Amino acid sequence: MKRLLVLAAAAAGLALIPISAQATTTQTIHLKGAPIDVGPAGCVPGDLVITGNGVLSVTVNNAGDSWTTGTVEGAAVVTDLSSGFTGHATAWFGSEINNKNVVNVFIANSVGTLGNGTPLTIHQQGQFTINALGVPVVSNVTVSCS
Repeated sequence: MKRLLVLAAAAAGLALIPISAQATTTQTIHLKGAPIDVGPAGCVPGDLVITGNGVLSVTVNNAGDSWTTGTVEGAAVVTDLSSGFTGHATAWFGSEINNKNVVNVFIANSVGTLGNGTPLTIHQQGQFTINALGVPVVSNVTVSCS
């Protein structure tokens, strides 16, 4: 998830370049074959990594508020190779930043099999919110496995 948030922040930074003082600007970035580390898989050791295609959209208004959303979909593996997990996954994230708060949310779903052939579905979701004073007020990540 950290890498996903870093990617969102970088996209938001790129979106700031073409902004004029009185305009709302939207920029769309297409990802092709980029590995995205979603964060700890939770069900097996290691991080869930999705390699595939995605799209990021960043909007910044004239007040400097920004909204970033992204979706990535493709082949999924777990960085700790001991489980042998491979499959397919989709992840979505959103980030909203203004002078009152920062809100980041994500959802990732993957369906695959372990190295021994056992099927495994991993669902991850989380929210991170920081108020205007820079104090984290929500930090929640859940993972379910079936």
